[in-house]
Amino acid sequence: MTFFHPCLRVFALAAVFAVAGCKAKPQVAGALPMPPAADSGVYDGQFVQVDYGFGFPLPPKWLYVKLSAEQEVDEVARFSNADHTMILRLTVQLQDSSQSLSKKNWQDGTQQDLKDHLFKVLKSGDVQEWKTQDSGPWLAAPFRIQDPRGGEWEDQEWALKREDLLIGAHAMVPQEAADTEAGKKFLKAVEGALTQIHWYTPIGPRGVSIERFELQHFTEGFCRALESRSTAKVNAYFDDMYPDRTKWNAWYQQAVSGDPKTFELKAELSGLVINGDYATASFAISRKDKSDSKIEKFEKNFKLSKKEGSWKITTSLDKSAK
Repeated sequence: MTFFHPCLRVFALAAVFAVAGCKAKPQVAGALPMPPAADSGVYDGQFVQVDYGFGFPLPPKWLYVKLSAEQEVDEVARFSNADHTMILRLTVQLQDSSQSLSKKNWQDGTQQDLKDHLFKVLKSGDVQEWKTQDSGPWLAAPFRIQDPRGGEWEDQEWALKREDLLIGAHAMVPQEAADTEAGKKFLKAVEGALTQIHWYTPIGPRGVSIERFELQHFTEGFCRALESRSTAKVNAYFDDMYPDRTKWNAWYQQAVSGDPKTFELKAELSGLVINGDYATASFAISRKDKSDSKIEKFEKNFKLSKKEGSWKITTSLDKSAK
């Protein structure tokens, strides 16, 4: 077995929880928001894992480290402090959704996994639970370990079971730094981030296709542009060759005319049919007068195309061609 220095080693969760060669049936909860982008990474101060559909806020001064060749198969992300002396890695395993997460089995399995990776476990602490905002608790346990070179480390392990996902977090801090303010702050920041884990619709085989993701982002963006009352923002969603642009602009300007403080504007997707690089979409636009609660509703129907690489509105499907 090839050995890597602890700062380059990923700790997989214990084999007692692995389902070798078996992937559980995906279970995607309904009404989850879409992730902010199609690729996993850091967006607006949060880390997002799009394949499995979760994210959490990234503490300040943390670095998102690009995965490298020596990562283990279940690793999905790694982070470090500014000087790379303290490391956090995330792993994900797929399990039978009916399989429970036992405190004792998890702790015993994690300890055995450390030994399998040639570490000597000098001390292990009690398993604790850390609650999350909208999921079950993380299991957490500290270990003091020694690598084959004699170096000692504070190893903090976490695990969260959600349906068929077993998410693991593995933090390593050099023992000489574990009791310092920096070491304590790093582990506290890990805990704070993990307990704020939140969920997105996964992209790929476990959720929506990348094509559907891109189109949904396009239609959601168009709705927000319609609500902005800005012709320039709205026109960015139309193809350069869109016919009757003058008629559309005149209609939209009339629809949003007046004192913005006197009415509310709401736009939403009311229908969508996808056919490869083409789609038809219907948008419902409502204007509500604040003084008498009178509501005007409009339905606009368009043909969309992605033939040029990105979705654009190409033609109107309304009889008036507006």
